[in-house]
Amino acid sequence: MDSSSDRLSPGTITAAVVAGLVILQAIRKFFSPRDPLDAIPSFGIPSYPFGFYVGSWNYVKNGRAITEEGYLKYPGKAFKVALANRWLVLLNGRTLIDDLRKADDSLSVAEAANSTLQLEHTMGHEQHDDPYQVAVIRSAMTRNIGACFPVIRSEVVAAFEDLVPAKDGNLDIPNPILLWLTSLVDWISVPAMQTILPIVSRVSNRFFIGLKCRDLDYIKITTQYALDVISNSLWLHLMPSILRPTAMYLFGHLEPATRATMKLLGPLLQYRIDMDDQYGPDWPEGDRPNDMISWLLDEARGYPNRRTVRAMTRTLLNINFGAIHTTTQGTLHALYNLAGNLQYVEPLREEVESVVRTEGWTKAAMGKLVKLDSFLKESARIVPGGAVALTRQVTKDFMFSDGTMVPAGTLIGVPILAEHHDEANYENADVFDPFRFSRMREKAGERIKHQMVTPTLDYLSFGIGRHAWWAE
Repeated sequence: MDSSSDRLSPGTITAAVVAGLVILQAIRKFFSPRDPLDAIPSFGIPSYPFGFYVGSWNYVKNGRAITEEGYLKYPGKAFKVALANRWLVLLNGRTLIDDLRKADDSLSVAEAANSTLQLEHTMGHEQHDDPYQVAVIRSAMTRNIGACFPVIRSEVVAAFEDLVPAKDGNLDIPNPILLWLTSLVDWISVPAMQTILPIVSRVSNRFFIGLKCRDLDYIKITTQYALDVISNSLWLHLMPSILRPTAMYLFGHLEPATRATMKLLGPLLQYRIDMDDQYGPDWPEGDRPNDMISWLLDEARGYPNRRTVRAMTRTLLNINFGAIHTTTQGTLHALYNLAGNLQYVEPLREEVESVVRTEGWTKAAMGKLVKLDSFLKESARIVPGGAVALTRQVTKDFMFSDGTMVPAGTLIGVPILAEHHDEANYENADVFDPFRFSRMREKAGERIKHQMVTPTLDYLSFGIGRHAWWAE
């Protein structure tokens, strides 16, 4: 019978297993071909074996801090951080950012989106294989903003009247004490996120589908869809690729959202498809709606697979993702910055009243709101929506102008928050200065350069290069 001294303790077994794994990792690394990314310094990665996985967990917890520290340690250079299952190469400084701007044939926005958001699973193969709505957004939608402006403005007014009622309106405040306190002052309380999200959905979808945008069930579906795409893409990254289609089918949001939206929009979409099949763009009496459905049908002419209720439902859901997620975040940040700096309310109100008095509520008037444009741009500079932006996936081996080589398949990005808070780019970069850019526009020849939607190498919230502002 074995004595107790002959038995291996749990601690000994654990130590042996760990030692074996370390040895196997070392052997694998020794015999594996050299990774081209080894030449790019890594940051936030412990030096011991399996440090990559520890570093990826650290990045999940402290991604913003790690990105900013790496930015300071490697000025004007590239460095890399660990994601759950791959490296992310970050580009510092104007030179590398300009290289990114000019390399559309090697650095792909679409492939980066597919990789990070798992588009084939979270948005469907239509978005992955045939995102034709991008051409519609860049052309027909952009051309029609002016023509549709009165309708959009009317929906903004209606949405605020419904969701941000006047003081003497019926307030839906469940807490009786808060309701009583509210009745004593000239303010009302509204939850910011829960209010702005449906407003953005309504206004965007008035542009897309008309008055059906006010359907409460539709608002709920589209707003939840935007959130679900993000959350589902995160957990998909944690499982083997072979299991992802099954996991999404069983537990994902895409099919339920598609079915629910088809139930609401199916009759409308079928009617529009039938009318387009019969009359094309020239409806009797010229009463064809000037909206996203019409523009999609125009672009889809000759492509039967695009012109089905199911396919158009998916396309509209995916357009909503782009419209709702980014716009809501930007609006919330601007709202919070205004609430924290009430001294700017009056000058902004005076500018709006002055311009509208002479121009009316028109797209042209919006272009003359210089202070408001500056306020929104500064808000997006201070809080750009994340620590990293301008993500691209390398489609073929690419060398930057400083000799940095990244192989095909690499994910790259720009540490936008650190760039926007760099004193080399902006004086008092950490200070919220809402009229920073309006003052710049007062200089000769600078009026256009500092608009919110004008991309530059040091202001990246609206992207850069050919993919600027509509894609970012």
